[in-house]
Amino acid sequence: QEVTDEILDDLIQEHEYVVVYFSGNCEEGQKCDDILEELENIDDELDESGIIFVTTEDLTMAKKYGIKSFPKLVFFRNREPLVYGGDIEDEDEVLAWLTDEDTLEIPDKIEEVNSKMLDKILGENEHVVVYFYKEGDKKSQKILQELENIDDECEDKDIDFVKISDEGIEKEYDLPSLPAVAFYRNRFREIYTGDLMHEEAILEWILDLRESEPDVIENVDRKTLQVLINDVNHLAVLFYTDNCEECEDVLEELETIDDETDEHGIQFVKSKDAKLASEIGIFSFPALVYYETGVPIMYDGNLLDENEVLEWMMDQKNDESIEEIDREKLFHYIDTKEFLAVVFHKEEDPDSPRILRHIELIDDEALEYGIKIVKMKDRLMAKKYGFRNPPGITYFRKGKPINYDGDIDDEEEVLDWLTEPENMELTDHIERVNRKMFDKIRQRSDYVAVFLYSSDCKQCPRVLTEVEHIDDEADSAGINFVKIDDKQLAKEFGVFALPAILFFKIGSKEPTIYAGDLYDEQQILQWLLTQKDPSGDVIEAAEGNELLKQIEEEEALAVYFYNEECEQCVKILEELENIDDDCERHGIKFVKTQDLKIADMYGASNYPVLMYFENGIGGVFEGDLEEEEEVLQWLIQQRTEDRIELITRIMLEKMVEETQYLAVYFYKQNCHICEQILEELEKIDDECDVYGIHLVRIQDPQLAKRYGIKTFPALVYFRNGNPLLFEGDLQNEQSVLEWLIDDDNRELADEIEAVNERMLTRLLNESPFLAVFFYDEDCPECEEILQNLEEIDGEADLFGIDFVKICSAQAAADQGLHTLPALMYFRKKKPMVYDGDLTQSSKVLDWLTSQDVFEIRNEIEEVNKKMLEKLLEENEYVTVFFYEPNADESRTIMEKLENIDSETDNFDIKFVKMADARYARKWGVTHLPAIVYFRKRFPSIYRGDLHSEADVLEWLRKNRFRQPELNLFMYALMAIIVAFLIYTGFLLQCFKTTPTTVVVQHQKQS
Repeated sequence: QEVTDEILDDLIQEHEYVVVYFSGNCEEGQKCDDILEELENIDDELDESGIIFVTTEDLTMAKKYGIKSFPKLVFFRNREPLVYGGDIEDEDEVLAWLTDEDTLEIPDKIEEVNSKMLDKILGENEHVVVYFYKEGDKKSQKILQELENIDDECEDKDIDFVKISDEGIEKEYDLPSLPAVAFYRNRFREIYTGDLMHEEAILEWILDLRESEPDVIENVDRKTLQVLINDVNHLAVLFYTDNCEECEDVLEELETIDDETDEHGIQFVKSKDAKLASEIGIFSFPALVYYETGVPIMYDGNLLDENEVLEWMMDQKNDESIEEIDREKLFHYIDTKEFLAVVFHKEEDPDSPRILRHIELIDDEALEYGIKIVKMKDRLMAKKYGFRNPPGITYFRKGKPINYDGDIDDEEEVLDWLTEPENMELTDHIERVNRKMFDKIRQRSDYVAVFLYSSDCKQCPRVLTEVEHIDDEADSAGINFVKIDDKQLAKEFGVFALPAILFFKIGSKEPTIYAGDLYDEQQILQWLLTQKDPSGDVIEAAEGNELLKQIEEEEALAVYFYNEECEQCVKILEELENIDDDCERHGIKFVKTQDLKIADMYGASNYPVLMYFENGIGGVFEGDLEEEEEVLQWLIQQRTEDRIELITRIMLEKMVEETQYLAVYFYKQNCHICEQILEELEKIDDECDVYGIHLVRIQDPQLAKRYGIKTFPALVYFRNGNPLLFEGDLQNEQSVLEWLIDDDNRELADEIEAVNERMLTRLLNESPFLAVFFYDEDCPECEEILQNLEEIDGEADLFGIDFVKICSAQAAADQGLHTLPALMYFRKKKPMVYDGDLTQSSKVLDWLTSQDVFEIRNEIEEVNKKMLEKLLEENEYVTVFFYEPNADESRTIMEKLENIDSETDNFDIKFVKMADARYARKWGVTHLPAIVYFRKRFPSIYRGDLHSEADVLEWLRKNRFRQPELNLFMYALMAIIVAFLIYTGFLLQCFKTTPTTVVVQHQKQS
């Protein structure tokens, strides 16, 4: 990095090690520029060593440090400059000089190192003292000042003294606390437990450890043990614990064979690291583990028998793990092994043992990848496969050979070549791998698709055949496609039913599981391509009229409202992109929008917010939007289950205007009883839908006050916008439902009730007289017809006729209607179609209440008061059976009377029934059941046996045909009355008396 003089001065003041390349005035292409390019090759190595490398053209700083010729390399150690005097053009020499301990050493200062430098120092030096501390800690700084006093004494005894303050160093080196001082002898550690402020005591402790003999079996910490496992080819580790008598006995015995293990090149150590032991399956102590090139082998014999233990170690070390085969075995393995590596060697070649030893180091690991390694000294077979002068390696993949042309002495290179996915892959089919190989493919490939199957799965072969067809397309798209038979691995990735397809993307911890049709290869391929490049399948953006149209028309629409200036909004959007495909599979369209005007229309004020709409009716997500799985679950639940939607104030106001029947549950947050009641109300949500009642919920205390709600929760029922507050027990959901569907509560003034298909079916089952107007939204004349029909809705209701409307072409088709609008009248489910003019409401009412439409053959019709009055006006002879509902006697008599209904029709007598005791009393009926016969509205009550339908019929016949006699009697009676009136008038006229006038004389006349 090129810096200015000010930055350079700050770097030198703040850091212990800074290397500066003073280039002087250097133009591109000059020698100084070429040298800089070479030095850039060692920049990373210097960073690992904690050395900052910069360059500058500033001459002022160079002059300050006495530099007159350019280019020049200067190393600042604690602000003290050290000019490099070697060949500046040789970057390797420069690196060696800069990282040399003598160069790095600062006089009278303990050298600061980083984790990598410390690991290197511990590996290269026999005796090392390390001061672990926390930077910025005052106590640590005071201790450091004291320790600086003994640095030179340690150096005199050939003990390297370093300090380290890397973050996380305490955990990495398994330290009990910071600060801490540790003494290392060949990586084996002892921690100082005394007072760190007493440097003299620390020095004495260090020198004692330096001069003392090490333990027979040295104790190691976790960090050292990990290093030994990785670096030492043959390592024996005894795991033990404190306060274990058996452990002490075993240690005492095994210390007698420590020298023998050293003689045979086996390093023997002990460790109390129970955590590391548990990772390899050790939970009881003591336990002995032999590591060969890092691979653990458990000892299961008697640990107190040291000779047996030593013999077992020798067997492990000297065991030749590579099998020697002959020609016959070779052909057998080629036919039966999927992956086979054959090492051809010459028995007499002195290099063969060394080469085979290298191969043995990777034998076990290769086996983990499913690769069998064998050796063969058959020169003829070696020649056949291209090796005239062995050694050489031939690799058979399902019988197809390829030869290794790299360095056969480099076992790691050989293993990399054997396990290279390109070498293991055969292009004509999906490659079968094991867990180890799969892990390697995941590490090396950006995109991996894996087909999980099992040998006992019946449908797996068929699905695999389909998937094989898209292997080449996937490969050309850069997707590595493999298959693996491993049920346990499947469970680890959340797959519990096979077969299954998973997609892994580099950097992603969890795979994506394919949830589509496994038999549709094109769908699988498209899914794989989408997973690889999701940019082509992001959440679609919508706004304005387009968004409003989707909200109104889409059956299932999720809308994410967000603001681009909101950082959280963008982050959440990225998370929601992950569930876009899942939503699509469940039939939910997902869109995003920054159209805040539309958000305001639906009451959204705080962003981001997610809403779900079904044909314009929406609900708000109230969970954590950052949990995309929770969001997906909620959306699926909204799609597949009828839930009570959460709405906003603006959404409520819109719904009140547009919805005929709307029940609104008002509740507040952090209300336990509110949540309990809400769960109970969820149980009647489906029933409400059947009755066309939309049940929603809202958290808005201010809005609740508008409807007089002071305590929560509360339920308000809107019928065409008119609110009605429920005053019953909200905890009894059935009483709530009964209240909502009660006819008195549902009744709409001057409006025909709209129903859905489910509610229509229910009404047909429950209503004996039902008039249904079928119409279509695109019908221009329907609105006018509806207005006319609404004029007679109230009168039809008086006649006991339920009048409803339904906008459903499917419902009309189910009733055999092919043209809309249409009016059907159902009398106990028996339909009749009105074929008159629907715009003339009076004629429609006459038709609905006419006897021809009203009458049901072979059945006594049920009437109400209004219908009976109409029948009495229109018919001379009417018989009414007044009965008690739900009374056994009434039911029995009614069944018998049904038998004479046809005969009464023959007498031209209209026979009906009525369950209205109050109306019956009007006609003198005091006891039910009873039969009343009306002749021109004049009633006659039957006094005979109601259980004898024959007697009833005979009584009706006699009453029906008494009409002529009754007329003569009436005429005679009227004649007598008239004659009597005339005679009376005659007598009064004839015998009328004449009045006499009396004359009175005046007194004077007398």
